[in-house]
Amino acid sequence: MEYQRRLFKWQPGDLEWKDTGLVDTSEQPDKDLRCGFRLAVSGTTVYVGKRSGRLFQSLDAGSSWKDITPNLPIQFTCFKEIVFADSTVYVATDVGVLASRTGVHWRVIADDIVIDRFAVDGLAVYGAGDTGVYRLDVHDKWKQISPVVPGKVLSLVVDRNRLYVATERRGIFHILLEADNYMVNN
Repeated sequence: MEYQRRLFKWQPGDLEWKDTGLVDTSEQPDKDLRCGFRLAVSGTTVYVGKRSGRLFQSLDAGSSWKDITPNLPIQFTCFKEIVFADSTVYVATDVGVLASRTGVHWRVIADDIVIDRFAVDGLAVYGAGDTGVYRLDVHDKWKQISPVVPGKVLSLVVDRNRLYVATERRGIFHILLEADNYMVNN
């Protein structure tokens, strides 16, 4: 968790939170709170995106950190969200989506579709942004499953064949997920 721009960790049995040593002192771009300190964890692998657009990786549960920003194939201003689907990490930025299994080699999923939020269901990766709701296909291409998102996406969740989208001003709507037949319901 982040507290006063420092990253802390806690594990069952610990008596207190431990400081990981990772500090984010950079300014918030455009004062947009959605472009802030982002993190994703899978086992002992941790990725943290700072407000400055720097991406850090820890392979030992936050005991040490490596700045892997030079490995990234595109330039961007801020991180929107970071998630894991199996052993692949997906990074949504203000200009596109990146993916990697190691943090060394990255591929650009799409630099023309901006994703604000991800949802993961097993190996299925969903994304939502201003241009619609998408599912990542087996060829790393976004397949649009809903052309409209009524407002800024705050949260995206998958539960029992439904994709729930919470928006800033227009409430929550859901999409019924079926093999190749998608229905949108408000």
